[in-house]
Amino acid sequence: MKTLQEIEDAIETLPLPDRFQLYNDLPQLIGRGVEDLDWQRLAIERFFEDDSADDEAYDQI
Repeated sequence: MKTLQEIEDAIETLPLPDRFQLYNDLPQLIGRGVEDLDWQRLAIERFFEDDSADDEAYDQI
């Protein structure tokens, strides 16, 4: 079994068309639907946005 670093290194050596194909195939390869990954990506992006008025009030305490 390959380590994550070995897999990442191998991906870096792929020609660009193969990288795009891997990107498109990845949700199925990890057992997730494309929609699930889109929602997860959006949730992560929103999690790190710090625009809540409640956060500002808490910081002032």
